[in-house]
Amino acid sequence: MRFTPPYEGKAFQWYLKSAEGGNHTGQNNLGNCYDEGIGTIKDEGKAFQWYLKSAEGGNHMGQNNLGCCYDEGIGTIKDEGKAFQWYLKSAEGGNHMGQNNLGYSEGGNHTGQKNLGNCYDEGIGTIKDGGKAFQWYLKSAEGGNCKGQLNLGYCYENGIGTIKDEEKAFHWYLKSAEGGDHMGQNNLGYCYENGIGTIKDEEKAFHWCLKSAEGGDHMGQNNLGYRYYNGIGTIKDEGKAFQWYLKSAEGGNHMGQNNLGHCYRYGIGITKDEEKAFQWFLKSAEGGEKFGQSLVEYFYRNEISHVKKSKNKLEHQCINCENLNQLNNTCSDCKLIEKPKWTSGNCDVDNIIQITQLDENANEWEIWKWIDYSKLINIEYLAEGGFGSIWKAEWIDMPEETFEFYKSKQVALKKLKNSQEISSEFLKELTANFQCRDKYVLPILGITQDSMTKEYAIVLRHMKNGNLRDFLDQNKSLPWIERLWLLNSFIRGLKVIHSKGFIHRDIHPGNLMITEIPNNSKYKFIRLGDLGLYYSKLINIEYLAEGGFGSIWKAEWIDMPEETFEFYKSKQVALKKLKNSQEISSEFLKELTANFQCRDKYVLPILGITQDSMTKEYAIVLRHMKNGNLRDFLDQNKSLPWIERLWLLNSFIRGLKVIHSKGFIHRDIHPGNLMITEIPNNSKYKFIRLGDLGLCVLPYIAPEVLNKYQYSQASDIYSVGIIMWVISTGKKPFANRAYDSELAVDIFNGLRPKTNKDTPQCYIELMELCWHKDPSKRPSAETIYDISEDWIIDFLYDKKSANFLMFLNAKQKLNDLDDEDLSFPETTHPEAYITSKLLPSDFNKLHIDDLNFDGRKI
Repeated sequence: MRFTPPYEGKAFQWYLKSAEGGNHTGQNNLGNCYDEGIGTIKDEGKAFQWYLKSAEGGNHMGQNNLGCCYDEGIGTIKDEGKAFQWYLKSAEGGNHMGQNNLGYSEGGNHTGQKNLGNCYDEGIGTIKDGGKAFQWYLKSAEGGNCKGQLNLGYCYENGIGTIKDEEKAFHWYLKSAEGGDHMGQNNLGYCYENGIGTIKDEEKAFHWCLKSAEGGDHMGQNNLGYRYYNGIGTIKDEGKAFQWYLKSAEGGNHMGQNNLGHCYRYGIGITKDEEKAFQWFLKSAEGGEKFGQSLVEYFYRNEISHVKKSKNKLEHQCINCENLNQLNNTCSDCKLIEKPKWTSGNCDVDNIIQITQLDENANEWEIWKWIDYSKLINIEYLAEGGFGSIWKAEWIDMPEETFEFYKSKQVALKKLKNSQEISSEFLKELTANFQCRDKYVLPILGITQDSMTKEYAIVLRHMKNGNLRDFLDQNKSLPWIERLWLLNSFIRGLKVIHSKGFIHRDIHPGNLMITEIPNNSKYKFIRLGDLGLYYSKLINIEYLAEGGFGSIWKAEWIDMPEETFEFYKSKQVALKKLKNSQEISSEFLKELTANFQCRDKYVLPILGITQDSMTKEYAIVLRHMKNGNLRDFLDQNKSLPWIERLWLLNSFIRGLKVIHSKGFIHRDIHPGNLMITEIPNNSKYKFIRLGDLGLCVLPYIAPEVLNKYQYSQASDIYSVGIIMWVISTGKKPFANRAYDSELAVDIFNGLRPKTNKDTPQCYIELMELCWHKDPSKRPSAETIYDISEDWIIDFLYDKKSANFLMFLNAKQKLNDLDDEDLSFPETTHPEAYITSKLLPSDFNKLHIDDLNFDGRKI
């Protein structure tokens, strides 16, 4: 603490005369004038020179201030060694001119003694020595220096250089506080609040905290905000809490910045603003505050700041009334809708695309497009499925908003076999996808049509990280926190689907697509996938895979609308080409409508619909997810940490929540439908988009569905349980068996995958509840989401809860498991298929009702 005398009028001139006359006290005071800019222009170089003259002349305050200059690099090069030496001279020296008003007393300069104590305490210019620090703090404190009293109290409270003594700590904090030290007042308030060295008294705690805050101590301001927020020692007042957090944050206190972010995030004492919340969390994190760092990770994983920015950028003016709106040239008041300049050639497809375009709640990147097949280039075949084939492509004219959001023009094409005519059933699926749009449900970007075959293809984001099955195969020792993130994101997607009243019906690892958090590829989450554009605009079409519905293709949408390209940053799309879809059924249209209704960050969006010009089959055009699905991602990340697995689970469940909240059922939840997505601008973070509402892979089918196909939201939850098993082990369920009627009977009779003994018990209990034989006993997507969210919060805040300790102690032995069911060879049974297929016809011949259903686990 530097000496600051009571300057008035022409005091500077008199100090100058005194200093030039050789008075060392005057030289110190003149240095202080130059240091603080009092009565003259601030000049740190001159301040240093006058402090030096004063110090060399024996003035102990000058020696202390010179030490400060060397300590902080004021007017000279920083030199902690010299700082220590001058603090030592100041502390040991005696000045017989009397006390100075900033800590000088008869036995020596107590400010110097306090600073010397700091040197020993923190190892500045000397070896760190708690004992010596304590001794100099003691000298300073006994001499009346408030900072010395504060630091001596801290030594007694924490046992630094002395025996821990809370009563003495309280005593010295009290002296410091009564002497006017604002940090001492804050610490005294803490003692009263927690009963440290005194009787607990919340009103006195508030009183001293208020003095500290009003005196400008930023930690005290943060603590006062905390007391107003919780009503500790005063009446609860969220408005005042916000104001004091604001003062603390603007003053640079990192805990205050974190708490201010909390206020903006939840609208405490201020209007909710997630973008401002993120910025304050970021400041807190950059300052080293661990809670701020955890929340920045949470925001990155959930793309909160990214989505906010994107929405702000997508405001346009109505060309009629000039009111702001999110859809270009569209105004809900005027009902002025730009007349489409496109057509699929099928009025049903056109209608469903227009439904997405007229939805006032849909973001620009969620709106489907009819994608001309010629606009899809670099089309590559990926895989075949029961539905058709999967292809990867680049959507060259992806709308700007879509590219801006997804940062890629890569898309996947789910090309449907024999889909030259789109059925009503197919359109129903598309509708369900839109209704379930969510971050955690794989989005459809549009629909296209192969100009040669005339088959339609759904264009989706291309998930470069693959699906859950692939991801776990590649990350066998994935930490539990990463597995929990995967589970959490998967459940988020399922929550979306169930909340819409839908059932997925085909939940398996191949439908759980691994997604990276934008700008941070370290973090992954799951998009729940698998729930149509004129083909000449789709180029570079490549076959990706075959499925029960048809085929998946990748292509580039060369005339992707500017807004869509801006959002997704890529013209690459995926085409989901539907078998025998030359005529679109009303059922298909219903599916399309459901997709639109479920549009969400966690639900894979449809960009449009197209039709193969040769086969006349229709195809749904979706974003091409370059990260692939959950299966691929887990194959490539076998040692994925548990926090990452939890993030993936969390994002998957978010997407399912959207679908269920709309009253839909997914019916086809498996790793291949969970698309891995990166957070924009941060490939470290991954999440899952839930896609493809359709057929199912056998091990993921609920027992009751095997009995008369009784689909329900609870049957989706059964699939969630199997997905949880996949996330925890990285394995394929029952891979050593054929996926046939015999396995179906065993599943109905209670066969479940064997759990890994190193899996946390809390995780096992939730997983087994999800695959319970009684559908009424299974939890909802909402419940699973809440539980997985709690697990993740425990990780973020390092809470030593029983569940957190289970995850912390969980040993990953994914490459060397003892359990027979988990140690199957790399080569799996040739009939253990991983793509969605119709249930075998011989299932109808089984007398499942007469079979034993005792819930045994083999």
